[in-house]
Amino acid sequence: MTPTAAPARPREWTTWLVAAALLAAVCWAYSTSLTGVFLFDDRTAIVDNPNIRSLRPLSNALTAPADTSLAGRPIAHLTFALNYALAPADVRDVMSPGDGFLRNVRGYHLVNAAIHFAAALTLFGVVRRTFDRWCEGQAGTGRACPAPTTFIAAAIAMLWLVHPLHTESVTYLVQRVESLMGLFYLLTLYCAIRAVDSAGRSAWWMAGAFATCALGMLTKETMVTAPIVVGLWMWVFGSPASTRVSARVLPLMLATTWVIIPLVAAGARRDSAGFGLGWTWWSYLLTQAGVVTHYLRLAFVPAPLIFDYEWPKATTARAIWPYVALLVPLLAASVVLLVRRRPVGLLGVCFFLILAPSSSLLPIPSEVAAEHRMYLPLAAVIAVVVLAAASVARRWPRLTIAVVAACCLSTAALAETTRRRNLDYSSAERMWADTVAKRPESARVRVAYAIELMAAGRTGEAATHLRAALSLDPNNAMAHLNLGTVLVSQGKFDAGIERLERALVLDPKQHEALGVLGEAHLAKGEPSTAVSFFLRAIESMPGTRASRFLLNRTAFLLATHPDATVRNGAKSVELAERAVLLSGGRDLATLETLGAAYAEAGRFSDATRTTLDAISLARSLGDDRTAQAFEQRLLLYQSGRTLRR
Repeated sequence: MTPTAAPARPREWTTWLVAAALLAAVCWAYSTSLTGVFLFDDRTAIVDNPNIRSLRPLSNALTAPADTSLAGRPIAHLTFALNYALAPADVRDVMSPGDGFLRNVRGYHLVNAAIHFAAALTLFGVVRRTFDRWCEGQAGTGRACPAPTTFIAAAIAMLWLVHPLHTESVTYLVQRVESLMGLFYLLTLYCAIRAVDSAGRSAWWMAGAFATCALGMLTKETMVTAPIVVGLWMWVFGSPASTRVSARVLPLMLATTWVIIPLVAAGARRDSAGFGLGWTWWSYLLTQAGVVTHYLRLAFVPAPLIFDYEWPKATTARAIWPYVALLVPLLAASVVLLVRRRPVGLLGVCFFLILAPSSSLLPIPSEVAAEHRMYLPLAAVIAVVVLAAASVARRWPRLTIAVVAACCLSTAALAETTRRRNLDYSSAERMWADTVAKRPESARVRVAYAIELMAAGRTGEAATHLRAALSLDPNNAMAHLNLGTVLVSQGKFDAGIERLERALVLDPKQHEALGVLGEAHLAKGEPSTAVSFFLRAIESMPGTRASRFLLNRTAFLLATHPDATVRNGAKSVELAERAVLLSGGRDLATLETLGAAYAEAGRFSDATRTTLDAISLARSLGDDRTAQAFEQRLLLYQSGRTLRR
């Protein structure tokens, strides 16, 4: 066999051409993502997160509230703080569909799409340089080389870029943690490759690899495998006789960044990951056999895509033997080929290795299966498929056109599927309706859909889904909470109170039940009991939007209730001042309450000053009707009288 010559380095224009093609592809595939709403974990991690609302102090902008998706992930959290800071000032707090919402949310989606594009471009560079190096190493050995390497790298990057399995990592906003970590992971590998290849700038590329690896560790814990993958790349593609310092030292240098993870992530999500949450390492490992097999199937047939799986627990090894029969041989073959320094072996090991932190021993009960975990592993699967197709074209040249056509058609089909899937993110109700249709046996999914139906005022439909959820899981605290809320809204106070109290027994952290219990008792004519529940709710949810609402609600009740035994001017002032502080003094309702509280406490000069501030704010907002109402209130306080409701 004639030795295969090492390919020449692609000219500069080919890189720009590939970059332009990738940019066009991401614009086409994700143009429908720009109207996506804040969903599920977005609400606690972004919408209700006070720490993204200011870049000062920087320590605050780097720290997410505990047990949110951004907790222990400071770099990802900082990007959302930057998104908030750079949003148009008049809409940056518009977090729900309505006037100005698209102007605000579009910035978040554009950043996610830009990260995805940068990751695809970096993947192209990693693959091209890897196989250029492989071909150089095969020159003179008689082994076949996957050429042209630029086309193969472009095909892998393009298919990976438009694959609909990535919609969760790109369009579900909080999963920026996955795509951003993926970008840092690929940049680490790219810089490591350049450090080995570069003659005079090796130290600079090593520094780049170290910096991006550290940033990745500060973004998501899955980055822990990056130093290992770099070391394995050196093993497969480095020359055994190489004395280059970077090839021997770099993996060890990158491994020092492991110390970052326990420093920033330890205990950050104690309620969603770890042992003692109803799962053992063994039950989680058994379950992941089916989950990983499902991921592999979605790589080839990306349907149905499901937003929330609530994957059932596997209880016996016998139940998962078909999955083990597939995965164990794949893993064993990958290890054998890796030992023989074959690229396909490295790809196989990388697939399992990158999935290992989230899909092996450490239980993540809140998210047993999630499509975003395939963000990087999918690249390994696609690379194997493209290399197999290139091998077919090389063995049977007459099939080259068919192989290229299949690649182009697959890219177009995947991109179109991605465009359609992104539309499901345009409405929370639409997304959860889609998920219920695909996972009707999931109690958690039905509860989430019911919450959206409640927000739309469709309480009857919501109650139907909540009762269905309770038939699937009688101890579902969220189902009891929301069914209790529906019953209270329908005037069925006693039945609603029973459900709400049951929710608190099942899960004392369901603090929202306290506020609804307060409303139920208030509607029943029990204001003192209502106040006690409101106060408990306020102290259990400090700093949240719900807390601000309850502060204002309770303060107004304590200031204006007709029953003197309920009123408490001093407490009303305390609560109202906290509400105004949380709103930054820019909320008319809290200023109204503070004025009434001051009056009840006998501080009429303060009530007058506060009401004047409210009038000024209303005028600046163009709300003349409210300003006129406050002017009437001003006359009341100036005459030394209090407000009664």
